[in-house]
Amino acid sequence: MIEPAAVHLVLPGDAPSWTGTGIEVRRGDRVTLLGSGRISWSPTHWGGPKYHLWGRVPGGEIFGCTQDTTTVVVDSSGPLELCVHLGTWADRSGTLVTSACADDFSGQHRGSLAVTVLHWPRGADPVDGLAALRPTTADPQLAAAERRRLLDPVVPPAGWSYLLAPGPGDIYRHAVTDGRPAIDVVCDNAAGVLAKDVDVALHGDTTIEWSWRVEALPGAAPENTTWTHDLLGITAVFTPAAPRLNWFWSTALEPEDDTFGCPVPGRAGRETHIPVRRGPAGLGRWRRECRAVRADHERFVGPAPARIRSLQLVAVSHFGHGTGRATFRDIVLQSGGRRIQVL
Repeated sequence: MIEPAAVHLVLPGDAPSWTGTGIEVRRGDRVTLLGSGRISWSPTHWGGPKYHLWGRVPGGEIFGCTQDTTTVVVDSSGPLELCVHLGTWADRSGTLVTSACADDFSGQHRGSLAVTVLHWPRGADPVDGLAALRPTTADPQLAAAERRRLLDPVVPPAGWSYLLAPGPGDIYRHAVTDGRPAIDVVCDNAAGVLAKDVDVALHGDTTIEWSWRVEALPGAAPENTTWTHDLLGITAVFTPAAPRLNWFWSTALEPEDDTFGCPVPGRAGRETHIPVRRGPAGLGRWRRECRAVRADHERFVGPAPARIRSLQLVAVSHFGHGTGRATFRDIVLQSGGRRIQVL
């Protein structure tokens, strides 16, 4: 077994810029990142490599970690670079924008990420290579974790994709329940948004329906503050300027009465969160929901937009470092006499 080229780096949390690894790659090469450490957002809140560690080869697309480890096939030739991501991406090539969120938390980012970069020889299988790595090359526990991830990949359903902003993840898995397509959600100290384009006219009779079985809520406190904004739900996205609607299962907020605007810095006025269920009653059992989209928008936000452009599944648990578990199926939009089966 030919060992991969290995480089070890420490990326500080207060320098969110691209850092060269010293490794030159060719398009089609395989690269593994094994990360550890924390980037602190406040004295009690932090994120690890699967939230903050990204890579790129200039000229290609950026890639993020789905766990604290990842393996990718690079899409361009040149120097491999890494980044501690804080803020917002301007594009898929890795241009960084300082967002309001980053501004709000500026000066609070502490800590660092320790990263081992493995550049695999052409023809080498990372699954076999990770099993044969010497302990002096990489942390055996991280190597074993990445090997397990590669052997059991988490594949989202066809037609759905992760949003760039929170990045990719191992959160949403294609599934089948009672012979029907479904999406399993396991959000373990993570955050991810899975989206599907729909483009449906919004009428007075437009409804969104879905079935879900929530096994565990991701947080333990009301979701309407910046540091407790862990939730599981579904979002309707309208025209770019129109605020989104998110329906979610709350730990403690009263359904509808405790509706609130997104508390995360930089997102004020961009999304409204509507609790539809509260507390542990009903967890572990299938529940069917139906919401009048136009009525909800007019009641909680204002005049309704003309169209629904996409639907999103949202899972966040990294504020409290918990784990949310759920399964979604039978997501349907009904509008103007049409029935659109989204899942």
